[in-house]
Amino acid sequence: MTVLSLCLLFPARAHALQPLDDFLRQAAQRNFDNREARAMAIQRVHEASQAWARLLPSVTVKGDYIRNQYLGDAFIPTGEPGISGILPTRHVIMTPIDQWDATFQATLSLVDVAAWDNVRAGAANREAQQARVAATALEVQRTVARTYYQAIGASAVARAARRTLAAAEDNARYIGLREHAGLASDLDLKRALAEVERDRQAIEDADYSTLTLRRSLEVLTGLTPEGDADKDAPTIAADDLSAETPLEEWSKGLEELPSVRAATFDQRAAHLTAAAARAALYPTLSTQFTERATNAFGFGQSPYYAFEVLATWNLDFASHKAALAQAAAAEASVVRHNRSLTTAAQTLFNDWDNVRTQIAKVRAARTSLEASRLALSVARDRYGAGKATLLDVVQAERDAFSAEVTEIQGEADLASARASLRLSAGHPLVSR
Repeated sequence: MTVLSLCLLFPARAHALQPLDDFLRQAAQRNFDNREARAMAIQRVHEASQAWARLLPSVTVKGDYIRNQYLGDAFIPTGEPGISGILPTRHVIMTPIDQWDATFQATLSLVDVAAWDNVRAGAANREAQQARVAATALEVQRTVARTYYQAIGASAVARAARRTLAAAEDNARYIGLREHAGLASDLDLKRALAEVERDRQAIEDADYSTLTLRRSLEVLTGLTPEGDADKDAPTIAADDLSAETPLEEWSKGLEELPSVRAATFDQRAAHLTAAAARAALYPTLSTQFTERATNAFGFGQSPYYAFEVLATWNLDFASHKAALAQAAAAEASVVRHNRSLTTAAQTLFNDWDNVRTQIAKVRAARTSLEASRLALSVARDRYGAGKATLLDVVQAERDAFSAEVTEIQGEADLASARASLRLSAGHPLVSR
């Protein structure tokens, strides 16, 4: 895709790129990862309710119609023979041609340890996913902030490249005049023109990075970046280079981080699931009420009811192996919990140390930029006085541009590092 076609993705607006908070708030609602995490949280809520509902009474209503080929009936005596010697009888239909049955059945679990454990496991899974929603939101904010600062940095690099190009073009015109007057060589002119083309290439690279990052920002947040990618992009405020508070302060409450809390609830759910698997080998006790109405009641009556208390004990090898498998899964959940805690601590340390490193880089970059700009000014003055070659000027311009790019990227990296540190400690950059 060409730079021109990428530009069409970002129509010109009258105002500048939105603040970071706007992108963060949009990402909270529209980012794919956040939306998926919230949908899964709703799923876990319903799954927990489903496990609890298994303890409630269940009702079954059933209706049957049967067309029998033959009629099954009989005459049964109903008393002693009369004076006439005739035995009184009653006509009983046991199997009618058109048979119907209606059954109402209600079942209630009285004792089911496995079901009780599954209810608690479902609740733990629900809490784990809620914590995972918060953890996902923090990770999305981290990605959005990093992309935002990179986009601003790339725009700043593009502006610096354009300024360098304008200076290179002025220098090339000046060398052209000197060459025409016999005061500069043809090699000097060719070098000046080559430097112009080099700066144009740098602009294309910076524009491509800017537009790509702006597009990534839109995909992450669902919010289209406004303003011209070059003219309206905000700049990153110069950092005061102050050090962060000690790492021990940031490490307080590490176990309350959403990612760690999710692992904690996952561990609890795994142990409860293992307990439920073991409890599947325990006896269960339930009660059942049945009422049936039929026109094939034979010698009985219709409708009629039955009340039962059922004790069930299932012993099978498969349930035993399932219990062992869930016990192993519970042990694995302990490892995952410990790993999440260690990872959170390591990430926090890395981000804290990265801030310290980026502060040193920015301080060095600012000093280098100041020195390179002074060197460029001196080189131009010396070349104008005939005391330096054009190659000296070209090299000074390259050094100045490189130093400016390093300083811009350093400021962006430092801003991103400070944001990452806060997110690693569980502090959102903006509330939803």
